[in-house]
Amino acid sequence: MTVNKYRFSNNGIERKLQIPIEITWDMEGRTDSIDVYEQEVVEQIVNPPEDFEVTRFEHQLWTSGTTQRYDINYDFYFLSSNVDISAATSNDWVIDYEDEGFSVLEMYYYSNAFKNSFFKIDFYDTTNAETQKNYFTIILPTQQGEMMTKSLNSKNVEVRKPKYNLDYVGDKEGFFVYWLKSRDYINLDEFYMSCKFFNAKSGQFIRMTNEPQSNFGDKYNFQKSQKFYYKLILDYDNYDYRVETVGGTRVGIQTPINFYEYINP
Repeated sequence: MTVNKYRFSNNGIERKLQIPIEITWDMEGRTDSIDVYEQEVVEQIVNPPEDFEVTRFEHQLWTSGTTQRYDINYDFYFLSSNVDISAATSNDWVIDYEDEGFSVLEMYYYSNAFKNSFFKIDFYDTTNAETQKNYFTIILPTQQGEMMTKSLNSKNVEVRKPKYNLDYVGDKEGFFVYWLKSRDYINLDEFYMSCKFFNAKSGQFIRMTNEPQSNFGDKYNFQKSQKFYYKLILDYDNYDYRVETVGGTRVGIQTPINFYEYINP
């Protein structure tokens, strides 16, 4: 081994010896950082489990005096077939599939055109059409709904009408809302619901508003964020939900959730 030899004489004077040894700690902890990075890469590769468990939210109990109800009601209105939108009043929207182009014969015998038609209720995170995301959908088929009396070949028959009273029994399709049980993955408890009717006879989707178009100051130029939506609010503590107008008034029991056919210009 080759070394340098130095001799220092002791002359009674205190001296300091400076040894140029690098003592920076840049490498300290790098092993731990590598372990953390390794764990992150492994988690990305193997896709760690997320809590995607779905649970059932029921309609929130409504109480008035001694009356308690869980059911939820939807009324869907179509513009009378013999009325032009320019002269329409709010009374011209009716709860009747016949005004949407279905004959009594088609409704009574559940023709393919009728039974393949449905209401599509979409739930978004915002009313802004440019940025909103559709998180889930409820389908209400025409085979559901209350009955009404119509005349067919001089006989009275019972056919479906677009008026739904959904509950735990009977018409329960669409009564429950199925959504993530945990809020860890998607932290949302308010959704904005809009509605379209798919007419299998014409092959078209018809958008619907929350009040008659005749009520608008301008039938085609209006605030869409207010007229196309209701708001659904989830309660994660009790696993139930309620529906309100965008302004905050509860609907669905005393006042049904009303949707009206929108006539495009």
